Amino acid sequence: MQVITRSVIIDAPVDLVYEISNRIDQWPEMIPEYLKAEILRREGRKIWFRLTNADNASWVSWRMLYPPLISYAERFDPLAPFTFNHLTWVYQPLPGYRSQMTWDMCFELAEDKRDEEPQWRERMAEHTAANQEAMREYIESLVAQPYAPGVR
Repeated sequence: MQVITRSVIIDAPVDLVYEISNRIDQWPEMIPEYLKAEILRREGRKIWFRLTNADNASWVSWRMLYPPLISYAERFDPLAPFTFNHLTWVYQPLPGYRSQMTWDMCFELAEDKRDEEPQWRERMAEHTAANQEAMREYIESLVAQPYAPGVR
């Protein structure tokens, strides 16, 4: 099993960071890697969605929301090349209306690709860093606009 943990500090209150970062349908605006994000259905706190990335690969995941401090997601279909891919986002309030957003990703590749896991981990860690930075910039730009709809 491979584990990736990375945090980013965001200059915004934790409730806003949580709310904005979980607007799945807006992820293509926040994260350049995603071309499309489509909400498929909602079941209480659980959201089923399809992501399409810049390589035009598409998959369905689900996400559970536990506001304001935790979100948990799993890749669902297609699961390949993984046997599992789980992602937990933890939000921590910091002094001065700042927040720390930590992503913990655990995954395992299918048996025939296990020897590639270190390379996958490295690539996914790079994507995680870039995605968190893009999301940080997006959230901070919204918060800097005090009268932006849906921010406050």
